[in-house]
Amino acid sequence: MVALFLLFFVIIVVANRAEPDPRGLRSLSVYLFSMTFVMLEIAFVGSILIITSLFSFIGPHGSPLTNSVARSVVIGAILFVIAGVTMFIHLSKGIDTAQGDGRVDGPNVRIQRTYVSVVTFVYLLTVVITLAVSIYFIFELIAPGVFGGGGHGRSAIVQNLLDTLYVMVASGIILMAHSQLGGPSIFPFGRLGTTPEEPETFVVVVEEEFR
Repeated sequence: MVALFLLFFVIIVVANRAEPDPRGLRSLSVYLFSMTFVMLEIAFVGSILIITSLFSFIGPHGSPLTNSVARSVVIGAILFVIAGVTMFIHLSKGIDTAQGDGRVDGPNVRIQRTYVSVVTFVYLLTVVITLAVSIYFIFELIAPGVFGGGGHGRSAIVQNLLDTLYVMVASGIILMAHSQLGGPSIFPFGRLGTTPEEPETFVVVVEEEFR
C-alpha cells in the first residue's frame, strides 16, 4: 500500500508539471504506468504465493496440506497470469506513448521515467531487506540454538530461507528488466524505449541540409 501511494503521488506530481502537452496524452500515460505498477505488484504477489506454497512441502506433512497447497497454487497462478498479461499490455502501450514524444524530455517520457524510478526504489529496497534476512537465516541454519532457530527445526528454517531467496531473486529480475526501459539507471546495462538522438547525429543532418 505504501508503494502504491508513493507511485500515485509521484506520478500525479510529475503529470501536473507546467509544461506543454501538445499530444494531449499525459493523462493516458498516468493511467497506463499506474496500472502497470498495480498489475506488477499483483503478479509479483501471485508468483510469491505459488512458490511459497510449493516450498511448504519441505518437511513432514499430511494430506490436508496438499489440498491447501493446491488451492494456493491455483489462486497464485490466476493472479500471476491475469495481472501479468494486463501489465504487459499497459506497459507496451505506455512505452509506445512515451516514444511518440520524439524527445528525451517530453511529458510522457517523464512519466515513464518516474514509473521506472519508483519500481527501482521499491524493488531495490526489497532486494536489500531480503538479502539481509537471507543471511540471517543462513546463520540460523549453522547455529540454530544461538540465533533463535532451534525451536522451529531446520526444515522450517530452510523453507523460510528459500521463500526469502525467491523474493530477492524475483525482485532482482524486475530491477534488471526495468533498467532497460529508458532514462537514468543505476545499472550499466543497455536501455530500451525512449532513447535520445546523439547530438553529433543531429548536427551532421543539419549541416547536410544547408549544403
